[in-house]
Amino acid sequence: MHGAVAQDDAAGRARLESFLDELTTLNAHFEQQLYDEYGELLETAEGEVAISKPGKFRWEYQRPYSQLIVTDGTTLWVYDADLEQVSINPLDDGATGSPAALLVGEVDLERHYEIVELTAQEQVAWVSLTPRGDAMQYATIEIGLDNDGIRGMKLRDNLNQLTSIRFDGVQRNIEIDPERFRFLPPPGVDVVTGARH
Repeated sequence: MHGAVAQDDAAGRARLESFLDELTTLNAHFEQQLYDEYGELLETAEGEVAISKPGKFRWEYQRPYSQLIVTDGTTLWVYDADLEQVSINPLDDGATGSPAALLVGEVDLERHYEIVELTAQEQVAWVSLTPRGDAMQYATIEIGLDNDGIRGMKLRDNLNQLTSIRFDGVQRNIEIDPERFRFLPPPGVDVVTGARH
């Protein structure tokens, strides 16, 4: 029986590697919940995510607030509609440890993460990734996958807060308009640029 469990657990890592290898684009709806270090729910948000490898990423919060995080692989825009402000920065090469970099980049998992298989839950295999570097934004990143691909992520930050993300309506390897990964600030918004821009 123990051998069967180990084999099931190993499915998580195999699914993750296969999913990342085969992924070219992804479009999905997400629901995100943020918990404090005591497990209290602080916030629930939802929106749409789009990815195009290599390097292009669009994460758009639609409820309860409006915020857009988008990169064309070179420039990163963060647009807060409520504040009428956009920050523009060069995409940092040091973002290797970020969840976005995992999905849109060519990340050497073995080199950058300690990988641990977790117990599967409801047909979803979970894998825990602990960054090997010190100055990473997240202490651990858990990714849940079923036979159709990614279903969820759990991000534990260095303050021990947990961000839990559930994906649904996932479409993989479809054509996505490149314009979705560019951003032109609307007239009248404050533009804040990074020091290196």
